[in-house]
Amino acid sequence: MRDLPAPAFYKKEADALLRSHRLFEQSKPLKELMSHLKAELDEDFGHGLSHSQKVAIEAGAIVFVEGKNTPGPQIDHIMFKAHCAGLLHDTMRKHKDHAEKGATYARKALHFLGFPEKEIGEIAFAIACHEAFRVQETPCPMGPDAQGLADALYDADKFRWGPDNFAHTVWDMVSYARIPLPLFMTHYPRALEGIARIKETFRSQTGKLYGPEFIDIGLEVGKKLDAIIRNEFSPLLSKHTVPSHPTTP
Repeated sequence: MRDLPAPAFYKKEADALLRSHRLFEQSKPLKELMSHLKAELDEDFGHGLSHSQKVAIEAGAIVFVEGKNTPGPQIDHIMFKAHCAGLLHDTMRKHKDHAEKGATYARKALHFLGFPEKEIGEIAFAIACHEAFRVQETPCPMGPDAQGLADALYDADKFRWGPDNFAHTVWDMVSYARIPLPLFMTHYPRALEGIARIKETFRSQTGKLYGPEFIDIGLEVGKKLDAIIRNEFSPLLSKHTVPSHPTTP
């Protein structure tokens, strides 16, 4: 899939990503939080610590782009809160209603680590609202940063529905659930349609600008993989009724 371009976000917002990455790497509280999370996040489900770190850094970059007129120390602290939300957002990923349960877990973890109650509320709100295709029922807490954090976390997480999804996430989940290939391919067309719907859900201006391209590139990868799998495993798949993907998912 090397013929597909990298999303423009990585080139056009390189400075924001670099700043976010540096702040992330230099933060002692984040190191402590990651140490706490190592026992909680399973890498076998496609939503482990590596996924959460990427979401955290890109959520921080989105916050920076969205708040370019915010004074330096202030924007750095908002980015720090985005980093915390990114690291904690999928702690309950294997559970039903994982966003709400993840928010509850985050409240306990951040309280244990001595975070101020107001910031705990903002971070927990962002986590509670990060699931796709769910109506936002959690009331937004007081404070100017809460909704911006929630939007940045959602968008950075949904960037992963692009190329990342087909590079490793979906295969980790299939391997974990031990789904037979014919059954997986039966659901593949509908899965592509669901991914395509994400394009209309980005929330921040930065997410709306760059997010659809992530999804389009991911869908191109998905179509190519669909063709490869059907060609390589045609004897196995021919024994089952496996629909082809739609031309325009």
